[in-house]
Amino acid sequence: ISSMEHDYPKLKVMKRSNLICIWSGPIRPYRKEYIIQIEYYQTFIPENITCGEAQPRVQVLNPILERHSEYEEGPIPHIYENDRERQLPYLCLFDPTAMEWSTDDLIAETTIPWTERWLFNYEFWLATGCWQGGGRHMDTRELNSNCEKIN
Repeated sequence: ISSMEHDYPKLKVMKRSNLICIWSGPIRPYRKEYIIQIEYYQTFIPENITCGEAQPRVQVLNPILERHSEYEEGPIPHIYENDRERQLPYLCLFDPTAMEWSTDDLIAETTIPWTERWLFNYEFWLATGCWQGGGRHMDTRELNSNCEKIN
């Protein structure tokens, strides 16, 4: 948590226990300011987790991400739908099956910069209709299938 406090002082801890930490606050990757929320569930038994549970999950709380079904990549590129709150999807920041993030990585050094880069590319996507952020995105079914293979 100390690296988060140092590198991103506007992101405040909203909930903290032995198992979970939730940060929320503003970041400004380019022109707009966004209120984001990061949820991270600490696990003590790596064998009993899935890919989705082991990684930090990031949502944009405000402004609500715009959906454009007429754009080539679909309504919003590189997200995982949130079944509980459709307007608050989770950002797809990396390929979990490529082992780009591990529980040893600091969220302040990985997840937040990746979120800033995602939002920068999102702003460009809004302006042009074309996602220039690269990356490989899996839908939820493919993610779950690949995670089962890893575990």
